[in-house]
Amino acid sequence: MWSTTRLVNAAHQSAEYSRRHMRVLGYAGAISLVSYYFIWTLVYPEDYESLVLRIAGAALCLPAILIDRLESRLERWLTLYWISAVTFVLPFVFGFLLAMNAAHAEEIGSTKLVWPLQNVVALFMFILLINDGPLATILWLAATVAIFVVTLTTPDPNWSELSRVYLEPMPLYAFILVVGSLSIRNRDVIEHEKVRTMAAVGSTIAHELRTPFLGIRALAEGIQKYLPTLLRTYDLAVQRGLPVDPIRHSHVDALNLALSRINGEIDYSNRIVDMLLINSSESPVHESEFSVFAAGACIEEALARYPFSGDTERDLVTLHIESDFRIHAPRVLVVHVLFNLIKNGIYYVRKAGGNQISISTRRGGNYNQIIVHDDGTGIAPHIVGRIFDRFFTTTETGHGAGIGLSFCKLVMEGIGGSIHCDSAPGSYTRFTLEFPEVANE
Repeated sequence: MWSTTRLVNAAHQSAEYSRRHMRVLGYAGAISLVSYYFIWTLVYPEDYESLVLRIAGAALCLPAILIDRLESRLERWLTLYWISAVTFVLPFVFGFLLAMNAAHAEEIGSTKLVWPLQNVVALFMFILLINDGPLATILWLAATVAIFVVTLTTPDPNWSELSRVYLEPMPLYAFILVVGSLSIRNRDVIEHEKVRTMAAVGSTIAHELRTPFLGIRALAEGIQKYLPTLLRTYDLAVQRGLPVDPIRHSHVDALNLALSRINGEIDYSNRIVDMLLINSSESPVHESEFSVFAAGACIEEALARYPFSGDTERDLVTLHIESDFRIHAPRVLVVHVLFNLIKNGIYYVRKAGGNQISISTRRGGNYNQIIVHDDGTGIAPHIVGRIFDRFFTTTETGHGAGIGLSFCKLVMEGIGGSIHCDSAPGSYTRFTLEFPEVANE
């Protein structure tokens, strides 16, 4: 629960969840911090105010305001920046102003109610933005300790009022942290139930679809089996002058082609169903067997099995095996990871009028790579960090459910690897799959 890795992941998720709102939050924070200084000094004078503290908080909000321009430069430090800024602006600034107004109060009970209320509201906002109970608790405790350290330097503070206003409500603050953590947990449960519901609905739909698919395949195979006999019978009838309607050779060829296409469409539909079922799985890696196989052979299998819609789609994809390597993973899942990347690549290349999706391999260090590169529409910088979130999608309605790339991330992390994306809008998108080196046996 409190492991360093878990807390780091929680901090990263907090920054990712907040990314879409950072600009608005930055404006709200900077404007309110500065404007309320003048309200509490000119309109409703208080016992203590600090322009320096408020300017420091507003300055921390500026990168959030400029996130669209600075995102590429901030990407490496975005998580650290966000956690530091939110912790300073919310629990520290508002808690410190509360403590200092109490410390400067002339008598017990003279601290205005607005300061405790602001601190409570700030704490609620802090939990919502941090999005993780244990991490929020640790950061809040750090801010509280810092407040006490600074408050101790205040000459002749009103300890009685400080205790009444700031220390006595501590159980209330702890309660807010617990309730906030539970609400976040409930949201995680809802997300989990959404995945389970999707998997259950997908399984039901798959079962209902596979039965007619089998029936159609059986009918098509039956027709294909007896069609030559029927045609020979027709030829004999024509030779003997029996009254039969003529059948053109082109119609016979079209009939044979139609039967082949029926079987092809059934294979295509079954593979689409397989992709949906595997993508909607809650923990795909734990449900499959690991094996060791060559990366090149796995890519070739994915290209052979992928349900391309005609030769034009297949011609978009080129394969470059520069240096083959071995992969230790569930083979079927790696194939489906490639399915998802090929599917996305085709969609965005078609949308942009591009003409190339390349799949290549690279060896090096402790990790080997499969790289899928396309010249499609590209992805905006402020979206790249969210594309692996479950249910997030940039495709048009009906073209995606936002589960493909999240599935890819689950699989790659489940086998000890990773998946990364870099892109330039209007130019390219490149996905890099990193696989751990397989030791020689």
